[in-house]
Amino acid sequence: MEDEKKHTTAIPPGIAAAASYFFPFLGGLVMLAVEKEDRLVRFHAAQSIVFWVCVMILAALIGWIPVINVLFSIVFIAVWIFLMYQAWTNKEFEIPYLGAIARKQVFGEKDSASVEEKPEPAPEASPGEERPAADDGEEGPRV
Repeated sequence: MEDEKKHTTAIPPGIAAAASYFFPFLGGLVMLAVEKEDRLVRFHAAQSIVFWVCVMILAALIGWIPVINVLFSIVFIAVWIFLMYQAWTNKEFEIPYLGAIARKQVFGEKDSASVEEKPEPAPEASPGEERPAADDGEEGPRV
């Protein structure tokens, strides 16, 4: 079966990626150290480390304010479960800002998977050519 991804461990990639989030810091560090081939597991392991660092910093900053602490805890648990689900279903969900940091740390500057392919702009028409009219909902010749 050539379409299967390579991975270093016998653990299925989705479970290994979800374990990165489930065990704070330790899960991400272990999966990052053990898995050398599977990009999904390595990405989620790195992202989980960055996620947990940010959670701990935020918890230290706002943990002493009772109402905000409760709201933060509810949001944190929801995001944590969402991230584990995304990893478990083999989706490479990238947390805004944090995911880019994790991707850069694991794969380096020139990661082709992180660069979104943008459509190339249409070439300019030369002076003798007609440009296609924009479709603005009106029919008939343009004046």
